[in-house]
Amino acid sequence: MLLKNKTIAIVGGGPGGLTLTKLLQLKGANVKVYERDFNSDVRVQGATLDLHEESGLEALRQAGLIDEFYANHRPEARKLRIMDKHAAIRLDLHEAADHEENRPEIDRGPLRTILLNSLSPETVVWDSQFVSMVPYKDGWQLNFKNGTSATAVL
Repeated sequence: MLLKNKTIAIVGGGPGGLTLTKLLQLKGANVKVYERDFNSDVRVQGATLDLHEESGLEALRQAGLIDEFYANHRPEARKLRIMDKHAAIRLDLHEAADHEENRPEIDRGPLRTILLNSLSPETVVWDSQFVSMVPYKDGWQLNFKNGTSATAVL
């Protein structure tokens, strides 16, 4: 197996990094995520994301998280209506949103929570802002702003 006896380091605990981590863990890989945030609650995660059928939704399906995604998604987020100061509708995309391809939206915070809760304990190493990477023995040494380092083995 390609992943056997490897230590995988993923820099960044955003949606992509956390999803990749979950998929690798399902294959039995030893994975650590190095995230710059001090902890999972340190900041607001930003605006909504729309997930496409062939990429984000398929990854969540493969990760076994699609039901949790749909329990937290925002079906109304794709709809848009703009009115003037007299409440006259100037732009109405409600009907158009119902006929678009499947790209459901979810807020970044709930998506991050879903992904974090799905990972093995101690997977995410918080307060680890990446600074540099140098070759080290049979892999790489990652150096972080807080003075710590970690290795990833090839």
